[in-house]
Amino acid sequence: MKETLQYFNSQEAAKILGVNVSSIKRWTDEGKLECIKTAGGHRKFMMEHLSHFLEKNKKKASKVNLFPLEDTTDLKISHYIIRGDFDYLRNYVLKNAVACERNRVQQVLNGLYLGQYPLHRIYDELITPIMYDVGSYWNQGQMSIAEEHFASQTIRDSIIRLQGIIRVPRKKIGNIICLNLSNELHDIALKMVDHILEARGFQIFYSGQKTLLDDIDKVFKKHKLKRLYISSTVVEDVETFQQEFKEICDICKSYNVDVYIGGQGFGLVEVNHPAVVKQLFTFQDVHNY
Repeated sequence: MKETLQYFNSQEAAKILGVNVSSIKRWTDEGKLECIKTAGGHRKFMMEHLSHFLEKNKKKASKVNLFPLEDTTDLKISHYIIRGDFDYLRNYVLKNAVACERNRVQQVLNGLYLGQYPLHRIYDELITPIMYDVGSYWNQGQMSIAEEHFASQTIRDSIIRLQGIIRVPRKKIGNIICLNLSNELHDIALKMVDHILEARGFQIFYSGQKTLLDDIDKVFKKHKLKRLYISSTVVEDVETFQQEFKEICDICKSYNVDVYIGGQGFGLVEVNHPAVVKQLFTFQDVHNY
């Protein structure tokens, strides 16, 4: 009922259909696009008005400013993106991730980014809560292990695809390495860190999951790194993790490389080390520091 009674002004309707306001006014004057006129002469639109127009005039509104419009679902998603309704989008993305509907998940990520939402907000307000829910539902037996894998991999694939449209500065401000330690398989958070830092202008050396530290000091020598980012979601062997963490921090200290850490895994180990500059708790932290 709330969706049916939701009204849009001419500017909002234009954004959803991906056209200018003058086109909206012309189509209503020509009777091609239904609307409700207030006593003051202002045009108001309901979702069904836009949906009916789309069905009859796909060529006129074939491309939205966020993504192609093909059906009513596309109109609704465009609407929720423009309104910044992350509550709705989280439920929608989670449902489609479990169903392995990559295109639908991709549509939301691309739409939010092209709609000028910063990466850190997309990752903090959309992806992070979804991944938390996936883990929580699995722990509570509300989701099978197969469904957990479907959702995680669909989201991972969609995040990687998003990288193709992220605007990256040509001029680089320094070299960074992003890695997980040797027993860490979860690299979705690290990939999101990668995206944000690349968008800031850093050259990224992405090692990803299960990185062995053998001869890694050669990387430091060759590439003159400024920073190292380590992500940890699950720590299965605390002793090994602690040992590797100290080893990589010692290497960073010898090369004057700043270490940034993040993820719930670091709550299980000692993180105080002279090389550690910052423990990051949100993707906005990654954007800010």
